[in-house]
Amino acid sequence: MTKSKIVIRTQYKLSLNNPDRLKTFKDKDQKYVDGIIDYFSDDSKRALNLIDYFTGKINKHEDINLIMENGKYATPEEKEKRKKYISKQFNNSNLWQVVLSIPKDLVDKNISWEDMDEQVSKKIIPEALKRMGFKDLKNMTYGMSRHMNTNNPHYHIYFMEKKPNTLRQNKTLGYRRKGKIPRKVINYIKNETVLTIQRQSKFKTMSMDINKDIDEFKKYFDPKTRNFVLYDKENVILEDKILRLGKLLDERDISYNSRIKFNSIKDDEIKQLTRDIKEDLFKKNKNLIYTKDDFNKRIDNMNNYLTSVAKNNGLKKSDIDLSYINNKEKYLDNYILNAIVNHSRYHYRKNKKLVIDSNDIVQAIILNNYRKNKNYSKKNIVTNSLTSKTYMNKTKIRNAVRNINDEMEKASEEFSKLFDYGKERSDSL
Repeated sequence: MTKSKIVIRTQYKLSLNNPDRLKTFKDKDQKYVDGIIDYFSDDSKRALNLIDYFTGKINKHEDINLIMENGKYATPEEKEKRKKYISKQFNNSNLWQVVLSIPKDLVDKNISWEDMDEQVSKKIIPEALKRMGFKDLKNMTYGMSRHMNTNNPHYHIYFMEKKPNTLRQNKTLGYRRKGKIPRKVINYIKNETVLTIQRQSKFKTMSMDINKDIDEFKKYFDPKTRNFVLYDKENVILEDKILRLGKLLDERDISYNSRIKFNSIKDDEIKQLTRDIKEDLFKKNKNLIYTKDDFNKRIDNMNNYLTSVAKNNGLKKSDIDLSYINNKEKYLDNYILNAIVNHSRYHYRKNKKLVIDSNDIVQAIILNNYRKNKNYSKKNIVTNSLTSKTYMNKTKIRNAVRNINDEMEKASEEFSKLFDYGKERSDSL
């Protein structure tokens, strides 16, 4: 991957009432702020102009005064109104500016400028403001324009607080005193700009592969599929743990009549038993192991890609944004744990009388031995396996095993109808 050569410059003007500002530059700074809108809307530089999101509805395209293909600007009346507002608000709020310079050929090969405009205005800027620590985006005013009059097209971005929007140490909101934009915010803008440009190619393809692996994982925890790993009548130990977990959830009234969210559980015993079940599954089920290996490889490839993007932008390893990877791993882990607790509670409620004890385990052993060698009668198997005090006749053993198997299968079918795990989407992250 070649270097992206994306350049970011920042500057700020402390508000007139900011305790940290130098009073000697008051008139000069006020004049500078008054000219911001005129500079942004310079007709000789223009390609696009975004007069700030005055209503705060940043996710509604129709609420954004975004001028794109036709090159139209805000009306003279709107421009004058904006100039007056910024000039007045400069008494209380700092004015921050960002210049984001992007090589023209980098964009032209991957994404349209119009799509890039929308991504910068609706995604990159809002997220950068969140990372800077502003409490509520509705209380921010900001704008941008794209200038195409140089060899390197660039965005001019400005933002201010409409009202106190920075959380202080005493937990109250105030206007932000600091002027300098944090390095982590600048790194985010640079990194996300590259990913936005390249999402249509490598990033998008890799992301789709990860989502396919997640969907494959989910099949193993969908009771409608034959690969459902939480029902295995041959695995008596797993069945015992699932029923014990279901009993704990039922007795301690965890989300009694609604679907359980694992992360909402506070009981350490329940959480540990759930994780033990998950760990056992990934140790013994070969299909799960292979699928997990594929998923890990995809994650490693994405990690290497994001690392290379960061390095090509001159960022340190500590500056790499791995939130995408972390969110995918967290989503998958939560999905599996949620499936385990919900299946366990439902299965227990349908099979309360069938909680497995030592006799159930013995019965399972007898059944397995009988299947291996039908020349031995069940009576002989029981005689060899049990003392006379715990002797059970063939009919009782046969009926007990049949009851366990039949009722487990019935419960699994009903559980499948109640919980449809397939509706959850991994690509919504």
